[in-house]
Amino acid sequence: MNSTLANQIVKRHGTPLYAYDLAEVSQRAAELATALPAGASVCYSFKANPLPALARRVRESGGRAEITSEGELAAAQAAGFAGEQMLFGGPGKTRTEIQLALEAGVRQFSAESFRDLSVLSEMCVKAQVTAEVLLRVNPSEAPDARLAMTGIESQFGFEESLLLDPTASEQLTLPRLSVIGIHIYFGTQVAGVDALVTNTRRALASAERVQQALGAEFKIVNVGGGFPWPYGNDHARPNLDGLREKLDEVWLQSPFATQGVQLWFEAGRYLSASSGWLIAQVLEVKRLPSKTFVILDTGIHHLGGMAGLGRVPRAGVTILNLSRDVSAEPLMIADVVGPLCTPLDSLARGLKIPAVESGDLIGIPNVGAYGLTASLLAFLSHPPPIEVTHEKGRECEAWQLRHGHAQISA
Repeated sequence: MNSTLANQIVKRHGTPLYAYDLAEVSQRAAELATALPAGASVCYSFKANPLPALARRVRESGGRAEITSEGELAAAQAAGFAGEQMLFGGPGKTRTEIQLALEAGVRQFSAESFRDLSVLSEMCVKAQVTAEVLLRVNPSEAPDARLAMTGIESQFGFEESLLLDPTASEQLTLPRLSVIGIHIYFGTQVAGVDALVTNTRRALASAERVQQALGAEFKIVNVGGGFPWPYGNDHARPNLDGLREKLDEVWLQSPFATQGVQLWFEAGRYLSASSGWLIAQVLEVKRLPSKTFVILDTGIHHLGGMAGLGRVPRAGVTILNLSRDVSAEPLMIADVVGPLCTPLDSLARGLKIPAVESGDLIGIPNVGAYGLTASLLAFLSHPPPIEVTHEKGRECEAWQLRHGHAQISA
């Protein structure tokens, strides 16, 4: 993000706002295509960023849609994904969600439990359609990831032992359902090439054990992803050099490679994070005897990432001055806070940042994933910021989330 473009966008839409560079999305998609085995498919995890304009670029780059809600279904449709390009997953699916997905032409689902399968079967019978199912498995192995989703008792997926039980095959035989594969997701922010390869090997081994136990013929093995990217700062980007060669070796060692099975991966953060900047205005620089507070017109209601729940380190963000060149001025140490009426509304504490004054524009990079929709958006009822896409120095589209109460009965 350069200051000229930032000021042009702000002049038109005001602050705070999110700005997404679509060329970054295209670049990340191309990198993944190069880093993964030939023929592998990538499912875009809409939870990372459901903005239709951004997801559309993922689709144009060859990605599929991995969705988990009615809202993400609508966003995927707005981005141009057809039903056959979507995988609907997540624990606790409702009948309404399943019905809407079936009506939209979705025919592939990731199932998390026997109850999940039963409800899906019921709705498919009602709609007189057949759905293909990936069984989400929770392997016993713990991954090398910042946020692990396997290796512990979890609301996600079947414990692998349940599917290895001799009675499992019978329980999986339900009307209008066809079990076609396995879905495994070890965790997010997986730490480097070796960890990604290890997780993939473990996922394929788990899928092989389940396939043998069930006596099934799988069509798809979704091994997840967890490809890392910095969050809210300008730290070094991950290096995926050598990933394809190592994954090729792992894949060719798997019996699935010669059975015509499709290999799927998932990516949300990696595809969208680098595209996004949060641009805000400094409302006030409050200098007190022992502390300086930089008060912005944005905060954890726009860049939460679970910050309000203590999930994000308060000193982990990068603040850049987009209004003027302050490279010759000394850095200042400040608590960077927002406008909310709570001391939790802090993006950083005791952070060294470039010099800023009231009225300056600041930018926070690498927030295209788990930014706006992972935040405390409704708290204090501030309006959602505008979200703008741009490419090659020109604005493309502007969007805004719906927000506020709508009365539905008297």
